[in-house]
Amino acid sequence: MRGCAVKFSTAVDQFILEHRRVGRINSDSTELSYRAKLLCHATDVGNRDPAKTGRKDVQRTLSRWAHPNTQRVAHAALTSFYDWAVEEGIRRDNPARAVRRARKRPTSVYRLTRDEVVRMLDASKDTRRERWAIHLGFCAGARNAELRGLRGRHLARPGFVHFHPDFAKRGRERWVPVISELELVAAEIAGELDPDQFVLGARVSERPGRGHDWFEDRSRPASGQSVWRLVVEVAKRAGIAEHVHPHLLRHAFGDHVAKHAGLRVAQELLGHESVDTTAGTYVDRPTIDELAVSIHGFSYRGYPPVGGAQNPEVARRGFEPLKPAAKGAEPREDDSQPKEAGNDADPDGCAQAPE
Repeated sequence: MRGCAVKFSTAVDQFILEHRRVGRINSDSTELSYRAKLLCHATDVGNRDPAKTGRKDVQRTLSRWAHPNTQRVAHAALTSFYDWAVEEGIRRDNPARAVRRARKRPTSVYRLTRDEVVRMLDASKDTRRERWAIHLGFCAGARNAELRGLRGRHLARPGFVHFHPDFAKRGRERWVPVISELELVAAEIAGELDPDQFVLGARVSERPGRGHDWFEDRSRPASGQSVWRLVVEVAKRAGIAEHVHPHLLRHAFGDHVAKHAGLRVAQELLGHESVDTTAGTYVDRPTIDELAVSIHGFSYRGYPPVGGAQNPEVARRGFEPLKPAAKGAEPREDDSQPKEAGNDADPDGCAQAPE
């Protein structure tokens, strides 16, 4: 391709093939994500030779997305493409690197409590498909794509769930031990499925267009949308008002296992490339349950009385009420007489200056 004019879409195909070859793109979903961003850019530049594009073209494509976090993802894809173009000799510089990256905006993630997790586990028990999906999400930390990639052979080893490089994010293989709440489900999957059957098969209608008699075709994986709907329905049935999506199941697993097992173990179980991801998301912040325990018993009206005073008037007003002096009694010096110079500080907290 050096020195030859090419269409932008052709260059995108070559870029994808090369990144597949060197292992930088390992899944169909990642390829689709790259293609979507790069083909938007191809449309914006009129599919002309990538050697003829510039900084303004990159800016025009990035303006398609209003949210800065989405812009950052698109910017990363464009930067990677133009880096490859420079390596291939298609052009001399990378115009995407001349465009300032959008500032990342903090995202808000709904954090499930232990009680909400238990409610969702219980709400999924009656249906096999729901039971398998919800338990693997909460008890093994599976992502949506990983749930759809699991087959019978990945639970054939007793006591472990195997996330194979073929479907694990970025090819990061991991073995997740089966916790007690997953034991029955893991044994059920291993006993019922053939090694090549998908745990969550594609839902297929027996009579297309004539009704809703569905069955699972375990020779094909489920769609991401069907897993999304499954989780939403179980969450509603469990009485959770907030919108719950599949990745929140993984977040709940990380949220609680990181506190129990520690940072390094949590990183390995979650398959994070960097320990900073694990620390920043799951360890550095207390869980919702920890926050609740930390302030248990706190009340503005429930403080113990100051100094152990038992007088209800003291507890209510916060100070000892003045008692009227008895008739004929001389006033006490420390109550009514002014202090002489050189004594302790006055009631206002300022020392008395000598006259």
